[in-house]
Amino acid sequence: MTELTPRRERILRHVVREYVALAQPVPSDLIARKYEAELSPATVRNELAALEEAGLIAQPHTSAGRVPTDRGYRYFVELLMQEDRELSPTERRMLRQQFNQLAAAGTDSTHLGAVLLARTLRSAAVATRPAATHARVRRIELVPLEDDMVLVTVLMQSGGVRQVVHRVQTGLSRDDLTRLSNELSEKLADKTAGQARRVLKSLGEAARPFASVAIRLLQQAQEQAFAAVSLEGLAQLLGQPEFAQSQKLRPILEVLEQQPMLARFLAESLATPGVQVIIGAENRLEQMREASLVLTRYGSDEDVWGVLGVLGPTRLPYWRALPMVRFMAELMDVVNARPQL
Repeated sequence: MTELTPRRERILRHVVREYVALAQPVPSDLIARKYEAELSPATVRNELAALEEAGLIAQPHTSAGRVPTDRGYRYFVELLMQEDRELSPTERRMLRQQFNQLAAAGTDSTHLGAVLLARTLRSAAVATRPAATHARVRRIELVPLEDDMVLVTVLMQSGGVRQVVHRVQTGLSRDDLTRLSNELSEKLADKTAGQARRVLKSLGEAARPFASVAIRLLQQAQEQAFAAVSLEGLAQLLGQPEFAQSQKLRPILEVLEQQPMLARFLAESLATPGVQVIIGAENRLEQMREASLVLTRYGSDEDVWGVLGVLGPTRLPYWRALPMVRFMAELMDVVNARPQL
């Protein structure tokens, strides 16, 4: 990541915070007047030019001010907002009180965090119910069918079963398939899709195609855990000035409206625990590259978790979103750990 001088870091911080607040390109004279009175406007302009050359800000029009780029937001999130990553005790107390009020009013436990995040951050928010997301292999069975077709069956630790018919290029005898079933069952036992993918190279050449099929079936089982996604605050998203042009918003709405696509996107985005910040072009889905997300898992079990987070334009108040999403997940953990009556 590009290294900046302390002065340039300060000026980048000013550009990000002002642009998030006003949704207007930030001019050099505003920075000089409001934040950097000891610097001349010419010096501020030179520093802005250096930040632009580094790809951290951009100038939409020749006479306009600057706006952060995706790289600029990433620099800000990683290096310039360390002191803003925690909520104050007063904020935590107020959010907990509002959360408990929503729960007492009968708000579904899955929606609690999303409703409060959308309301507080004035953004769209997503949530899914905790579910067993890491399907694990118990055994793999390969059964010969007609015309070089093989029935691949994955029996999972949860008791679930996934099957698909797979065509093989060369004929395999029943004994061959039994041997491959035993090899796959031994090497992939208790493995998730991600773990199984990492041991593919250790399998025999004949076993690898069947292992790839099994991994795909495991991945499908994981994605179905997010089949129902709760979306709150869509009106907040529609009201953002960046999305006044429908061509920018339409691809995002298409993803939000297609539950399987959104579910798969969330599952892939949260391959690792902790709060994840996905900014613009970092999104794996091209349709989401005008948006940013701050997401995290919640749930008391390593293999049973839901997703909670906010979604908006790249002009998100990241310094507010990160600690709020993290704290809301803590509250959701408590609610979901309570015995259901």
